[in-house]
Amino acid sequence: MDLTLVKLALAGLAVLGCIGLFFGIGLAVAANRFAVEVNPKVEEVLDILAGAQ
Repeated sequence: MDLTLVKLALAGLAVLGCIGLFFGIGLAVAANRFAVEVNPKVEEVLDILAGAQ
């Protein structure tokens, strides 16, 4: 194999990894920023309804 192709492939993997890391961090920040609190009464109703088939 040609050493240039190996370097090109590793550079491509590094770039895609950085892009994935960037978007992953961005999604984590957005999930925390736009998180919605769950009403405890909704959880109680869902627990009761889960067994009523």
